Amino acid sequence: MTLEAPSSSSASDAGNAYYFAIGAMMNPNSIKNRNIYPISSFPAELFDFELKFNGALGFADAIPSKGSSFHGVLHLVDAETMSRLDALEISYKRVDGQARLYDGTMVTATVYTKDSFVSTQKDNPPQQRYLDLLIEGAKHFQLHEKQIKFLESHECVPRPQPHEFKSFGPAAEDAPLMSYENDICPFNGRDTPNLRLAVNGKVLEIFVKNVEGTLFRNSMNFYRQFGQRVELTLSRILYDPKYGCPESLEECTREQSAYIEHILHQGSEVNTSIDHWKVIGCILQEYKD
Repeated sequence: MTLEAPSSSSASDAGNAYYFAIGAMMNPNSIKNRNIYPISSFPAELFDFELKFNGALGFADAIPSKGSSFHGVLHLVDAETMSRLDALEISYKRVDGQARLYDGTMVTATVYTKDSFVSTQKDNPPQQRYLDLLIEGAKHFQLHEKQIKFLESHECVPRPQPHEFKSFGPAAEDAPLMSYENDICPFNGRDTPNLRLAVNGKVLEIFVKNVEGTLFRNSMNFYRQFGQRVELTLSRILYDPKYGCPESLEECTREQSAYIEHILHQGSEVNTSIDHWKVIGCILQEYKD
């Protein structure tokens, strides 16, 4: 963490920009997992915005609110990284906000927000997984103790126990044994009408034209970027401090793989694709345990 920050003008003159992170991008592991590498990062306070947890999964949103403020992480990034952030935050718009570093320096920073916070879904508290990674990031970047206490005391939806994990169900007894290279990877939902994923020893398939909505379309971008082995992709995109981020399937325990299947199932309920997924086969999978 750099202690001396350049001014907004010097940052823009160099083609760089400040980005104020409020959610998963406050966490160093989540940043790395998404191939985001800031030039430098600082704890800071954002003015005239309020931190709220919205939507079915309780993700963090920066809501314009005159006179309000909260603490987050200010990343200095180059133009290429800013473009990658735009792709990740595709459902948000960029606006300018005023942020103050802990040495008193004021800078103009990009804040991702929404045109509207009216949702057709019920707003829920954040998941414990999500809140844990925010706390981990806040401590890593040494945010103000007030912000850390706010997160630590915030209501959350407890992380499910293994017996509560949701599943797409078992493969049929006569389901074919498939290979990732030949039977899954080519079916990416972009060059083919169907998308196939491998998770927890199963092969799932969905015909993408049957599902409408930006949430599902956005989720497809992650598999195109990080691959169709769900354990490896979702442990990066939806990093959980409890389970960590495995570099290979052999590092996944049976519980973690079942948990990732649960996360995929939960997300499919939210983006309304749940009724379109089918278990069409099996894939060999070695677990850490």
